[in-house]
Amino acid sequence: MGEISDSAINSHYLSRPKIILYFNNGSEDRRIPFVLSNITYVQGKCFFSGKYTYMLDQIFWHTRKDCSPFKMSFNFSFADFYEEEIPVEIKPEIVETIDSGFPCKIKGNMVEFFPIKRKIYPSLLSKIFFGVLNFLIVTFEYLVAILMLPIFVIDGLICMTLNKSMPARINDENPLKRFFAFVFWRFSQVATKKVSIWTAKRFVFKALYNFYRLRKIDRKKITFISLRRNDLSGNFAFVYEKLKKDKSLKIDFILNEHTISEMSFGEINKFTKACATSKVIILDEFTPQIHYIDLRKETKLIQLWHACGAFKTFGFTRLSKPMGSPQKTRNHRSYDYVTVSSSYCKKCHSEGFGIPTDNVVPTGIPRTDVFFDEQYKEKARADFYEKHPNFIGKKIVLFAPTFRGMVKETAFYPTEMFDLEEVCSKLPDDYVFIVKHHPFVSDKQPIPKKYADRVIDLSQDNELNDLLFVTDVIITDYSSLVFEASLLNIPMIFYVFDLEKYINERDFYFDFKLYAPGKIVYSQNELIDSIKNEDYNTEKIEPFADMFFDYRDGKSTERVTKLIYSALEE
Repeated sequence: MGEISDSAINSHYLSRPKIILYFNNGSEDRRIPFVLSNITYVQGKCFFSGKYTYMLDQIFWHTRKDCSPFKMSFNFSFADFYEEEIPVEIKPEIVETIDSGFPCKIKGNMVEFFPIKRKIYPSLLSKIFFGVLNFLIVTFEYLVAILMLPIFVIDGLICMTLNKSMPARINDENPLKRFFAFVFWRFSQVATKKVSIWTAKRFVFKALYNFYRLRKIDRKKITFISLRRNDLSGNFAFVYEKLKKDKSLKIDFILNEHTISEMSFGEINKFTKACATSKVIILDEFTPQIHYIDLRKETKLIQLWHACGAFKTFGFTRLSKPMGSPQKTRNHRSYDYVTVSSSYCKKCHSEGFGIPTDNVVPTGIPRTDVFFDEQYKEKARADFYEKHPNFIGKKIVLFAPTFRGMVKETAFYPTEMFDLEEVCSKLPDDYVFIVKHHPFVSDKQPIPKKYADRVIDLSQDNELNDLLFVTDVIITDYSSLVFEASLLNIPMIFYVFDLEKYINERDFYFDFKLYAPGKIVYSQNELIDSIKNEDYNTEKIEPFADMFFDYRDGKSTERVTKLIYSALEE
């Protein structure tokens, strides 16, 4: 618990203190959010407290089995302050460990832990004993379940014949399928170890990877893996254009949207072979398959994260929030390098991915190099106006909000909150609109017929970056588009009718009200007035770009390529 006393509190009522537990064992560091349960503002003071259970044996990843002593201290941020830069007192009232495996000492606001390896990790003998015991128990359960199969079949026939109610999960209209589902359900009540296509494929996945590990690593082999795209585009395309000139390299691609359960056995074979024999593996998105295996130490895993900057929280930063990553997950923690757009982003991505700060490298984002290529920009403009000649000479407004909801399957945008008929009727005829919803959003934005000549929906058609070259004003909300737009100094309006709700559920890495590089509005009337009066707060764009881009020189691809070559030499 603790308190802050600062004049910033009264002027930034939406700001909340953020406490980061900072762990360091000398080889790795780790940033983990502290979950605050209570925040109270009273007369210029902010009081806060929280309690959360952290798994100390899951703090570090690469050195997790070394059991080195480590320290925990507090990093602090509030509004536009970060890490102990305003007076704050934090008192660790309670420090508990489940057993005596992590004895600790409290020194002021720092806690020192001294792990005892033999108490944290069981001996090899005990591992073997309990492994064999577990195998015998599972085998016994399946033998009993097989012997009881006739009983399960008779039970199912009785239920079907007498029309007895079955568990709610067994609701298929086909009676034969319903019967077999019932029998398998009864079987699983006795044999509790689940067996499915997913578990079988995962077993094959790991087995094949271990088989291919017997081969030597090809020190010139680079594999690009993406679940985000089926073609060579985005950051991958820019980096590959550089690498392909080197004929000594062996470059492979795995580009599809398949998870392990959706993979064919041929795809599993190709994936595991590539992972086991490549010197460098390059990703551009969360790739769950890669985290089911322990990559060889010689293999270097590089994440060319697709988004610029650090805007909405993700990964381990969302600890305790809906759909946040649980502390014990392996996801993201295998990265040897993550490329980001600026030094400011290092701590954000280190925290979100659960990796050491030194593993985050501010190279810049390759796909942003086109923003410094005048020839490319001219071609993009010419292509757009050739397709939409009625937009020539108009003031083009790009409406590009992000989605609501936590995942792709539930993503949506409340289209009723942006009434194009009202917006068009209240703005001069020389204002035209491009609608570009997030790819996850399936709902169509209603476009009035009377304004069909002033509005086009390109949600499914165009590369978003290319649209920026013809845009005069952007209407967005929490989209990472703002980073690319800041490079071109495009005026922005942030239409955030649900800001408080969004902060509660998702939150940002920085104070939104302070740093959003444009005009913030909360209603459609405010939005229309802002466009009419050309009130965009453009003075906030340049400082924002300075914060999130170390380089604005169009050479990000070169720096990423150098990083890949250095990884090949490690």
